[in-house]
Amino acid sequence: MASSNQQDRRPVAVAVTSDGRRVQLPVENAEVPVLSLIRSILVGIEELVLLITGARREHGGTRRDGRS
Repeated sequence: MASSNQQDRRPVAVAVTSDGRRVQLPVENAEVPVLSLIRSILVGIEELVLLITGARREHGGTRRDGRS
């Protein structure tokens, strides 16, 4: 709870505790390099495509069981 009339404009995350209360947790402004952000997005898209198509990955490649 703020004791002054100034509004705190820091970003917060709202978390829900196990008993249902909502608490605000301050988060830092972390600067993320653009390349890292793009890489994370591409990994997420790849995982989504693999999930949709039913393909699985083993040892860095697609799964092949030798059945024709």
